[in-house]
Amino acid sequence: MKGFRRFLSAVLILSLLCSCAERYEEPIASESVPPSVIIETFGADSSETSSPSEETLSTELFLPSVTQPPETTTARIYKTDPPETEADITETAAESDDAPSISPASGFMKAVSDVNVRKLPDPDSDRAGHLDKGDKIEITGLLANGWVRVIYKGEEAYINGKYLSTVSDTSEPPVTEPTESTEPPATTVTTTEPVTTATEATTVTTTAATTSATTTVTTTEPEETEDVTEPEPMDVLISPNGYTALNYPVQKAVWLAYLDIDEMIKNASESAFRQRIASEYDKIISLGCNTVYVHVRAFGDAYYYSSIFPFAASYADRAGVMPPYDPLKIMIDEAHSRGLSFHAWVNPMRTTSDDRFEEIDSSCILKQWYDSDATNGTFLVYDRSTDYYWLSPAYPAVRALICAGISEIVSNYNVDGIHIDDYFYPTTSSSFDKTAFEASGEKDRASWRRSVVSSLVKEIYSTVKACNGTVLFGVSPQGNLENNRDSLYADVALWCSQPGYLDYVVPQIYYGFNDKLSFDTAIKQWKDTVTYGGIKLICGIAAYKVGVNTEWSSGRILSDETDYSKSSGYDGVAYYRSGSLFGSASSSPKLMEKETAALSDSVKQF
Repeated sequence: MKGFRRFLSAVLILSLLCSCAERYEEPIASESVPPSVIIETFGADSSETSSPSEETLSTELFLPSVTQPPETTTARIYKTDPPETEADITETAAESDDAPSISPASGFMKAVSDVNVRKLPDPDSDRAGHLDKGDKIEITGLLANGWVRVIYKGEEAYINGKYLSTVSDTSEPPVTEPTESTEPPATTVTTTEPVTTATEATTVTTTAATTSATTTVTTTEPEETEDVTEPEPMDVLISPNGYTALNYPVQKAVWLAYLDIDEMIKNASESAFRQRIASEYDKIISLGCNTVYVHVRAFGDAYYYSSIFPFAASYADRAGVMPPYDPLKIMIDEAHSRGLSFHAWVNPMRTTSDDRFEEIDSSCILKQWYDSDATNGTFLVYDRSTDYYWLSPAYPAVRALICAGISEIVSNYNVDGIHIDDYFYPTTSSSFDKTAFEASGEKDRASWRRSVVSSLVKEIYSTVKACNGTVLFGVSPQGNLENNRDSLYADVALWCSQPGYLDYVVPQIYYGFNDKLSFDTAIKQWKDTVTYGGIKLICGIAAYKVGVNTEWSSGRILSDETDYSKSSGYDGVAYYRSGSLFGSASSSPKLMEKETAALSDSVKQF
């Protein structure tokens, strides 16, 4: 098992290096370097952005993760600027003692910028020619230094993988000669990295599109190139899972957040952890529920044996220390033995703080991005208000890493669903993705961000279905549609009106009937928003608010909102969270007992 995990980690990191190489060769001409940035703000008005994962969030709670004791480090300043000169970049392949390893690959890619073709995988190598933006080329291998081996004019040559992407549109007629693109600077592309998570992998095709984050450049007069045939989309390697997922026509769910899992797993033996999760499930079943959304990654970490992410710190008060048992397997087995559908809940973009990153082992791709001046500030961006680093979905390499993590879960575990919540963009500040946005050539930042997030959601959906077509993919956005669109850049109206994004949506309608945005108003708004018939609409209800004011102290608000959801034609309900319903997170245990007694009848009749 350890050998397999090491092999798998190496393959995943190799496949991602194509997009995240620290060398920046080379569009034919480069623009000025944008300034460094500092993130200032977080999200929208907190009064209307309640999230199911954080009502008691502390920055000191268990964050990710490490496999070795941390070495003594010195303070360093992180910047968002790419290297300004070749002298700022790491040594070339020609100067290295060992030639970079090559992973075989096949298919076609296209240039997302005018870029030189080199005879060797080195910016100082002789120039074999160049590609214009949009030109297609056959690939034969991926190099560990981030370059791609190609067939150019019948000969082997090399291109920096940063300036290539997979082909996203197969509807175009074949072209006989590449010409300079007439499109605006923003391009639609897919991820360039194959997602590989197990040994017996098959190939599937994904065509989800996003806006390119490559630098827009000008070129010298192009030289003649050979004819190029319109290719098929590049294959993405996926490991399929033959498990048939357990899901119900009416979803009656409870969230188990990392806050709940941390209490159960801290210093727990296998038998103790199994007993604790089993007891929690029994309470959930007694309420009449049939589904659980369980946090398996909250801060770029894992509550399972992962080859990509370090183990969560909550087990041993130290990141990266894995227990001698697999918590996710136990949680799934105990759920299935009780007839509960198990949805693995992931926060795709949020990672962790400086302190935890200093602990994480250097073999972790997130740690490598953190340590690199080329990616710290671009792939990973610090948000001051949360004290966390967040992944920026504008980059294909980032989306590929997120999808690799999803594939690892669905391929290796018998989960019934993948579930993400409302943590998309952590800020409205223009500094978060300044470099990528300026490179895109787009004018409307908000629209561009929504396109980027939609691409991420679509690629996650495609990854889930490629691994196991019976597994569901769901999103739990905020209850306020305006906040989703304008503060988090989540185009939920798009996702809920077309196939290929979601199987179900769980809006967090965490309001009372007397709130400014009232529960009944939001219920209707969401009912009108979900227009594609293949998407289930589940109402998210805030159990954690019981006792916070007069309306939430009636002893029946949870059951009243459940009944209202049913009468409004919803396909199910979900309650945030287990600790509030049954455990120490309840602000008024006696009142909650009254609530759950009434709620049980409503849930069972839903």
